[in-house]
Amino acid sequence: RDKLLAQLRLGWSHEYADTTRPVSVSFVGAPASPFTTYGVSPTRDGAVVGFTTSTAVADAASIYARYEGNIAGQDSSHAFTAGVRVAW
Repeated sequence: RDKLLAQLRLGWSHEYADTTRPVSVSFVGAPASPFTTYGVSPTRDGAVVGFTTSTAVADAASIYARYEGNIAGQDSSHAFTAGVRVAW
């Protein structure tokens, strides 16, 4: 108990595949008239970051908080989690 565990994660992500995102579709009422649309191309490179902290609150229980992020230009995703871990 009384120990605070901290972990830091740093990384890099790279998209090796083609970054164009075409979608070819047609309307139900006009299946002979398909069309293709392109979504926004994702950023090829990004930073992956994470931070976790936890501490024991009993012999078999601990609490934790975690942040995970992927930052790539205008694109980013962030996740925050917290919880209780019990072992038996």
